[in-house]
Amino acid sequence: MLKRVRWTDDAVFSLRLREDLYTLAQMRHNHIMQFFDLWRADGSWTDVDLGAEKSLFFAFVAEHKLKPLLVERINSDRVRPSAEPVSRVVLSAVIGAGTYGANLVELTPDYSSYGARVLRENLSPESDLELIHKHEFDGMLGDPEKLRQRLVRYVETGVNWDDSKSFIFKGIKLPEP
Repeated sequence: MLKRVRWTDDAVFSLRLREDLYTLAQMRHNHIMQFFDLWRADGSWTDVDLGAEKSLFFAFVAEHKLKPLLVERINSDRVRPSAEPVSRVVLSAVIGAGTYGANLVELTPDYSSYGARVLRENLSPESDLELIHKHEFDGMLGDPEKLRQRLVRYVETGVNWDDSKSFIFKGIKLPEP
């Protein structure tokens, strides 16, 4: 585990999910981290081009909270960072008076949810399932165990799913692997 984690755009980190399962994540813009469909049993990373790897998702993160998963910052001579554009279209939860839902919004040019433009209001699993499956929430991910569980579930089942979607959209159907 790293002693200190400081935000640096394009910094790449090795994450240990289990003793025999490691992956990479890259810091992008405004505390958005990119996660990849890339796995190693020993956490050894050399000659990797993240631009050629499949991206699993982008999520806002509280990087200092994820320290229990972060084992190493990887130099760019071993792993080339991704230049894939970060999507500015995300889900924004709407919670109040016993109701739960989300809007589809476009983040500002500096990737902030403050001042985001609403693209579609009141998404529902019945009419907007594809949008809900495709986009991530704009909330901050800070629980290392939830992130670990999500990534391990993907490796084991092929299902890439943020459990907060099940909380916001009760009874929603999970995506197919």
